[in-house]
Amino acid sequence: MLNSIVHKDCIRVINEINLKKFNGKKILILGGNSFIATYIQAILSIAKINKNINSKVTSLSLNCPRGLFKDILYEATNINFIKIDLIKSLYLKKILNKKFDFIFHCATYGQPEKWKENYFNIISLSTSTLKLVLDHSKKFKSKVMYFSSADVYNIGIGNNKKIDENFPVGIPNHLGRSVYSGSKILGEKLCKIYKQNYNLPIYIVRLAHTYGPGQDAITDRRLIAQLTYRSINKKKIYIHGKGEKIKTWGYIADITKMLLNIMQFGKSQIYNVAGNSYKSIYEIAKIFAKNTNKKIIRKKILKQQEHFLNSDASVIKINSDKYYLEFKDKKNNTNIEKGISNLIKWNISKLKK
Repeated sequence: MLNSIVHKDCIRVINEINLKKFNGKKILILGGNSFIATYIQAILSIAKINKNINSKVTSLSLNCPRGLFKDILYEATNINFIKIDLIKSLYLKKILNKKFDFIFHCATYGQPEKWKENYFNIISLSTSTLKLVLDHSKKFKSKVMYFSSADVYNIGIGNNKKIDENFPVGIPNHLGRSVYSGSKILGEKLCKIYKQNYNLPIYIVRLAHTYGPGQDAITDRRLIAQLTYRSINKKKIYIHGKGEKIKTWGYIADITKMLLNIMQFGKSQIYNVAGNSYKSIYEIAKIFAKNTNKKIIRKKILKQQEHFLNSDASVIKINSDKYYLEFKDKKNNTNIEKGISNLIKWNISKLKK
């Protein structure tokens, strides 16, 4: 059964936006097990029941359904899941022989700990796999959304400006981060070439830090999931260093709403898709501490962590005003205190199963 917090999120989104463009359409999702893809599928599944938006979703992933996605598939009647290695192009080509109206290319390795062991796959997903999708769009005029990242921006160590879509892109020095950022830049270039040469409906979305229910505190090694784990399972919440670096945080339901709006009605090719909460890691840890009545401990940064942590900018403020102005949407639908509370509650409910 779908968690009540997630269900409430999905109902809010389908009541706030128009999903009519998806009605009766065939949708392909690459990376169906991924965090944001899971919420997209949850909303489309519930929209069929609550709003009679009858889309047919084909969901592809390397791994069997797990976590929140497994719960969604248990109830969904419009999602067909296929376990597939997207790097093996023959299997993907066979699927792409059929027409799809919308394609979400969400497949990537978003967790930094997975970058080192997946360099080739990271590049391949944003080049050869993406090219197959774009060739499909060329043939069938499918709308394509390519999930890029705010990591493409050449922000620098001390930049305090809000970064809009016109800010220069660049590749950082750290090997793992450079492969990830570089692959996203290559993918964006490929999308722009197809858009320019064939006038295809292709969207590039640059996502920043997204959090919320569906992030598994056990398996997800990213910061906010690990803070969730520590706040639930440890006596104290620890962070590495002073926690002064400022990130841009967006709640999953709000981010998914932006993506669904852009895919249907977007007038531009490139959008920042991010929240409007600019908070330091320490400030985020304090919210977790308040929710679970824990103390925060600052640990010394280990030598093997220094290069990676220092490769990240000290301030990352992503500006999504372009989206908000175009869609006349409300900012900060979910405040970060409420969003983190939902994330903690979802993980606790998962542990009770």
